[in-house]
Amino acid sequence: MADPAASGTTPPSDRPRFKIVVSDFHLGKGRHFRDGTQNILEDFIYDREFAEFVTYYRSGVYAEAEVELVLNGDILNLLQIDTLGVHTHLITERSVIRAVERIVAGHPQFFQALRRFAATPGHSITYVVGNHDAGMLWPGPRRIFSKAVDAQVTFHDVSYNAGGIHIEHGQQWERFARVDMRRPFITRALPEPVLNLPWGSLYVALVMPLLKQERPHVDKVRPFSAFRRWVLLHDFWWGAKAVFRSLKFVVHTLLFRTRFQIRQGVRATFGLLKEITLYPDFDKVAFRILEENEDVHTVIFGHTHILRYRQWREGKEYFNIGTWNETTNLFLDDYGRQVRLTYAFIEYPVPGEAAGDVTPLLSRPKVRLKQWNGVWKPEFDILA
Repeated sequence: MADPAASGTTPPSDRPRFKIVVSDFHLGKGRHFRDGTQNILEDFIYDREFAEFVTYYRSGVYAEAEVELVLNGDILNLLQIDTLGVHTHLITERSVIRAVERIVAGHPQFFQALRRFAATPGHSITYVVGNHDAGMLWPGPRRIFSKAVDAQVTFHDVSYNAGGIHIEHGQQWERFARVDMRRPFITRALPEPVLNLPWGSLYVALVMPLLKQERPHVDKVRPFSAFRRWVLLHDFWWGAKAVFRSLKFVVHTLLFRTRFQIRQGVRATFGLLKEITLYPDFDKVAFRILEENEDVHTVIFGHTHILRYRQWREGKEYFNIGTWNETTNLFLDDYGRQVRLTYAFIEYPVPGEAAGDVTPLLSRPKVRLKQWNGVWKPEFDILA
């Protein structure tokens, strides 16, 4: 389903080349409903900051450069967009198209910024599909997204190899979040194909919206073990209700398999449950990719929402670019609510500088983790 012509390499150019990689925005229907009331399920409220961000990378020294914006998965929160007020696991191409249209309508400043970015000569957009936006595997939603940015967006189903840099959202390395790419859609005995959601995505689509309507921060707290203890002491009855809803979902899906076409046995069920974590550690996965692929020198993941850098050995690096969503940290050394608008910045050598006796490490792209601090503003909304 990905564009086979998109190999991640481009012909030599005299212009400077850059890539900027962002992940895990989780755009919903917008910060406000049509009647002006607050949408508490909306995770992304930084449209203005994002517009400033992409404006920066299409102006100044970047106006004459080749700049590729890589949207590395979970940009759209398609799992938690309701259909006529109902959250459902029966996700079809038609429902995803409607969801994308509603997201575009709810974030006009965001998509206007993308249109202006894509209209700048030498600038392009690439989209790697994640678990929250797995509906982008269909061609219909891809057309709607490309139309919304008024440009041909290059889509990749799982990963994007950009000349030695492996860019991937990361859900395929978690059993409970992994999309079966051999059978991404369920068609048997159905009037139209339905997205074949993994167990974790079913939970996010059906149970998490109910929990977030009462406690919007529930999926933004880390470490989750500390949050569980806090709920036990300070929010017991809501916690008990959340546990009951979760256990009911587990019984229906994994143990009795009475709903949602889950086909694991009991042994696989407990193996799956042991793997579940809101903030997985992908260090070993990244090191495995680096070890098994001699041509890959850098791995960039999203998905975990945790900013991270690790070096496997000299010349082999792993980056996780975090999220633009708010998080609440219960670690004492970094306690409190925080937002870090983080991204990966990839700078390619200027043509001609890699000639002569320059070492290979200096002739390859340089990857850095950055944080967007934005443009000075005298005020901002705490609650609008």
